[in-house]
Amino acid sequence: MKNVLEYFEEIMQIPRESGKENKIANYLVDYAKKNNIEYNVGEYNTVFFKKNNNSNKTIILQAHSDMVCVSTDDYDFDNKGIPFYIDGDYYKAKNTSLGADDGIGIAIILAILQERENMPNIEVMITTQEETTMLGAINFDYSLLSPKTLISLDGIKEADIESSSAGMCSMTLTKCITYNSVNENTYKLTISGLMGGHSGDDIDKDRCNAIKLAVRVLKELNYNNICDINFGKRDNVIPSEGYVVFSSNKDLEKLNELLKNIKFNLSDADSNLSFNIEKIECINYIEESKDIVEFISEIKDGLLEIYEDDGFPLLSSNIGKISVENGIIEIKYSIRSSDLLKENELLKEIKRLSNQYEFEFNIDAKKPFFPFKENSNIRRILAETYKELYNKETVVKKVHACMEGGILSNNIDDLDICTIAPTINNCHSINECVSISSINRVYNWLKETLEKYNLLDKGEESYV
Repeated sequence: MKNVLEYFEEIMQIPRESGKENKIANYLVDYAKKNNIEYNVGEYNTVFFKKNNNSNKTIILQAHSDMVCVSTDDYDFDNKGIPFYIDGDYYKAKNTSLGADDGIGIAIILAILQERENMPNIEVMITTQEETTMLGAINFDYSLLSPKTLISLDGIKEADIESSSAGMCSMTLTKCITYNSVNENTYKLTISGLMGGHSGDDIDKDRCNAIKLAVRVLKELNYNNICDINFGKRDNVIPSEGYVVFSSNKDLEKLNELLKNIKFNLSDADSNLSFNIEKIECINYIEESKDIVEFISEIKDGLLEIYEDDGFPLLSSNIGKISVENGIIEIKYSIRSSDLLKENELLKEIKRLSNQYEFEFNIDAKKPFFPFKENSNIRRILAETYKELYNKETVVKKVHACMEGGILSNNIDDLDICTIAPTINNCHSINECVSISSINRVYNWLKETLEKYNLLDKGEESYV
C-alpha cells in the first residue's frame, strides 16, 4: 500500500496542463483497475471512482487533475513531468510551478481509497480544466453521484475549512492594430522579479501587476510609441514578468537615468523587482499605441471592494496577460466577486472602456460563486476532528478564489460541501511549494473525519 507522498511524486511526473489531462486520466484508470475500483471516464477526461466499503454511509471526495504550468523558460510541459525536489519540509520545483494545486488533492484521495477499516462508501469525482474553463465540472455526469455530502481537497491552507467561494468571469479583450515605420530609436524594457501569484488567493497581498507597472514606467520614460508587448500567462495569474518594445527620441543613458528616478511603493514580496532597458532594432511601431496604453491604465486591477465586517475581498479584477500576434493585441482579464450586482456593474464599466478605446469584448466563461451553508454536518465533524487530533481550532473561511464548489452546488441540490488541504504556498507560480508535514496531518485529519462520518448511522449522537 503506497502512502500519499508516493502517489504525489508519481503524479508530478505526469504532464497535466489544463485541457491536456488525458495522461493523468490514464494513470487514474490504471489505478482503478489495479485496485478493483469501479470507474468511469467522462467528457473532458473527468474520472469517477466508486469504492464500496459495505457501509450505510456514502460521501464524495473531489479534486481536479489539471495544473497551472508556468516556468522561467519554455519548459516542455506537454512531455515532461515536474522537476521537483525536497527542501526541508517542502516539495519545491526547479523554475516551474509545482502542481500541488491540485496534485496533492488527488494523491490524498488515492491513499484514502486504500484504507479498509471503518470507512464510508466513497465516490470520487476528479474534474478537469479547473484552472481555466472548469469544463470538467460543468460537464460532469452528476447522475453517477448519490450522496449529498462532499469534501473537496482543493484548498491551500491547513486548518482552513473553506465553506464559500467567489464567482469568476473570464474575458478576452482584442484590438486590431496597424503598423507604421519607426524613424527613431527603439528599446526593449524587460521587467522581472515580481512575486506574482494567484489572482484570487493573493489579490489582497498588495502584489504588483507587471502589466500595470509597465504602462506606468512607459509614461514616466515619456515613450513615443510601442512596437511590441508581452506580459503574463493567463487571466488567473498576477503577471510577474515580461517585456515591452517602445520607441523614443532619447538615448539609452537618459532613459536609464529617468528609470532610476522613478519612485516605487512596493510590498516586501516584490523586493526583487528588476528592470533592464536595451537598445534593439525594430522596424515598425503600433499606430494605436496611445489608446492601448491608456486603456490598460484606466481598466481596474487588483482588490476593489471588501466585506465591511471582516475586510475579506468581495470584488477584484486582474489583467493577467497581454500579447501581440498577427496584427491583433490580446488581453486576458478576469473579475472575481461574491456579489453578482457588483460583478455586473464592473462588467458594464469594462464594456464602456472597451467601446471607448475600440477593443472587442468577449466573455470566455462565467463561473458561479457558492454561498455559505449555515448548518453543515461535515463542517462540524471536520472542526471537531482537527481539534481532537492537534488541539488547534480550525478556521471557517471564505475564499476569494473561484472554486468548482459553485458549479457542484448548482448541480447537486442541498449539497453539504467543504474544502480542506495541506498548506500550499505561492500557487500558480515558480515559487509554489507544499509542506510535507502538513500533507501527513491533513491525511490523518481526513481519515479520522471519514471514520466519524461513517458512525452517523450507528447511533453516534454527538455527531448528529
